[in-house]
Amino acid sequence: MSTLTAVALGSGVGLGLLLCIAGLRGSVVLPTQAFAPAHAKRTVGTTNERRLWLIACAVGAVVWLATGWFAAGLIAVSGAYVLPKLFGGQASRREWIAKTEAVAAWTEMLRDTMAAADGVEEAIAATVRIAPAPIRREVGLLDARRRSEQPLTEALGQFAADVDHPSADLVVAALSMAAEGEGSDFVGVLTRLATMTRDEVRMRLRVEAGRAQLHTASRIIVGVLGTSVVALTVFSRGYLEPYGSTTGQLWLVMVGALFALGVVLLDRMSHIELPERFSPRKVGRGGAGVGAAAAGGRRT
Repeated sequence: MSTLTAVALGSGVGLGLLLCIAGLRGSVVLPTQAFAPAHAKRTVGTTNERRLWLIACAVGAVVWLATGWFAAGLIAVSGAYVLPKLFGGQASRREWIAKTEAVAAWTEMLRDTMAAADGVEEAIAATVRIAPAPIRREVGLLDARRRSEQPLTEALGQFAADVDHPSADLVVAALSMAAEGEGSDFVGVLTRLATMTRDEVRMRLRVEAGRAQLHTASRIIVGVLGTSVVALTVFSRGYLEPYGSTTGQLWLVMVGALFALGVVLLDRMSHIELPERFSPRKVGRGGAGVGAAAAGGRRT
């Protein structure tokens, strides 16, 4: 083993131990930003993406130096980049479920307040302090914009953009119509929206239960394969010797690509398509008043 290889392996082991210690202590290794604006979330996402690429390249370099096979390093880069994406994301999904439930609870608060013959603005003001935690900041900003004499429909549109949730868009559409005096029986509308949103929460919880089983099976498959490869590399290197040739390297890349494709397809089975966002907007003169703006479908 060369000095460079020893240094690289030692650095990798040291970094792994530090991460394990941080995980056991519950320390925050990478900073997070809660309730960030859309552009800030994109910036944080880009930074995390670059950090993940750097870590993946470092893992690939260590594997390449340890085995002497470029194909093994390439597979390691792909695995280190893809596997966290495939088997991670539980926190974001839990956050989405919590936000969905918060939208349902806030809708019920608005309904109960408006049932007491209060208007939309009074209902919003009454829910600022008691709004569910996942959207409390956004509700506070909505009330602040309302009190700053900004038109309520515009403030509601910005609220929908801040919350960034299809169910919230539907609630905002109903509130915008109520603020403009269009339609009737908004208490009944809000009741149905709250029921629909809570049904979505129950559906997402059932999906998460099925997703957990699928991810457990995927982790077992990946873990068994990874352990087998490492064991063969350490204890029976001669068994893998045919892969050291140029042809063997090509076959190794093909095997790795097929396995990666299988893992990706297995993970995609647990994804669900989210509905397109719907938010009210004011149209120009001669328009129909309240329209719909779609922001594209998303997957989670």
